Amino acid sequence: MSAFRQRSSVSYLLALPAALWMIAGLIVPTLFIVWVSFWATRRFSLESPLGLMHYIKFYNTPVYQKLVIDTVLQTGLLMGITLVLGYCMAYFIVGKVRGEGRKILLILLLIIPFWTSALIRTIAWIPFLGVNGVINQSLIFLGLIDEPIGVFLYSRTGITMAQVSFYTLMATGPVVYVMRNIPPSLQQAAQCLKASPTRVFWRITVPLTIPGVLIGQMLVFLNVMADFATASAIGGNKFTYLGNLVLNLYESGQLSFASVIAVVLMLTMFAGVALLLRVVDIRRLGAL
Repeated sequence: MSAFRQRSSVSYLLALPAALWMIAGLIVPTLFIVWVSFWATRRFSLESPLGLMHYIKFYNTPVYQKLVIDTVLQTGLLMGITLVLGYCMAYFIVGKVRGEGRKILLILLLIIPFWTSALIRTIAWIPFLGVNGVINQSLIFLGLIDEPIGVFLYSRTGITMAQVSFYTLMATGPVVYVMRNIPPSLQQAAQCLKASPTRVFWRITVPLTIPGVLIGQMLVFLNVMADFATASAIGGNKFTYLGNLVLNLYESGQLSFASVIAVVLMLTMFAGVALLLRVVDIRRLGAL
């Protein structure tokens, strides 16, 4: 039995520092952004009159509605790619690699790029994607193309390639955790009953790893939706999503309208997470 009752005063005191930190670092700034989004003026003033003019402007401008759709589509594309790559990597690490040392080594190799800041990781992709970059030179060396092509840098393709490298690990980690906790006896029992490896995979492995898959996809969804650095650096500001639109509006001094876009972004992210949580019970991850 736990040393503390579930609703004892001690448990509340232990949670108080984290609660105060969340209120000061998350809830208060979020409420301030919502408040600023109702300001009727562009200048920074706590006495600014409130109104819905900026929200009306957003919903009456098809360009901004298209940005929401583009952002969601780009996020959906990343979720699909990282789902396939992440699941394959997790299955290989857990099911095919022998020895805990080798598994840990592979996981560390995946984590190494995250030892640097997101900005450095983004900039590091430019020498690879450029016209005279590593990818073009490799394709020329292999004889696949005769001259460099500009499809990689400052393009949606380049943005997608960079984001895939950034966020595949987020789709891999939860699947590795869940897959490692599947009792080997389940697969062994299925094999004893003459089930083929393919049938074991689809009837046992996949259903039991769905919580990890969806939690990984939730991480990918939240990070891609909020990503602004990749679209700015790799896309060369030629492609606009909600994340870098907030930054552009803020830099131009349009605080109220930038806050409107931020609120729309938060609501879209909230809706996506709520949809994913309806599909999977997040509490199952800790029970596996």
